[in-house]
Amino acid sequence: MAKSKSGANVIKPAGQFIAWAVLIIITMLTAYIMISNMQNKPAVLFGRSIVKAVSGSMEPSIHSGDYIMIEKTDSSELKAGDIICFYSHDSAIYGMLNTHRIVRILDDGSFVTKGDANSAEDPSTVTSDTIVGKYTGKVRFLRWLNSFASAKKLILAAVVIVMSATAVYEVITIAKVSAECRANRKNNDDAVREAIEKEKQKLYEQGYEPENTDDKKE
Repeated sequence: MAKSKSGANVIKPAGQFIAWAVLIIITMLTAYIMISNMQNKPAVLFGRSIVKAVSGSMEPSIHSGDYIMIEKTDSSELKAGDIICFYSHDSAIYGMLNTHRIVRILDDGSFVTKGDANSAEDPSTVTSDTIVGKYTGKVRFLRWLNSFASAKKLILAAVVIVMSATAVYEVITIAKVSAECRANRKNNDDAVREAIEKEKQKLYEQGYEPENTDDKKE
């Protein structure tokens, strides 16, 4: 019973530490994604890019504020109908990330794009060297998180979480050391008692009987 209780006491702090670690990682990754998009850069995770849609030009397929997954794709594999993310050459948003659908491919290999919600095609064609990749889906968790948290708030939250996790880890470490010290003291006490009992048993087997102090007084 004691061993089972001790095991549970060890598992509980370990589980708390893992939970804190996961929370820290999620918070820091989310902050990284948001900051990257604020700087007009795709956030690259596990070989894929995450980009935030900043306009409604692709509605209803992609809504403003959606975080989308972009997979690096060879331009020769792209076809009409694919949604791609690229650095725009349009004068109004030159150099900005843009995500539109390919409507046709020209003989020189460049792409004519258009937003699903737009009535006209984009004025500038897209060349392969400006393409980030092909749209593969949405990251819905990030949109939900972004609905109530700004990048600055997430950075602050990450700092607070890291500091809190450090404090929790220190408390767990101190508690563990204290428990080990108590266990060592108990083991030492048990060893002393066991040695005394063995010595008593040895003396008893040798026929030694302790003197009766009450008889001496009489």
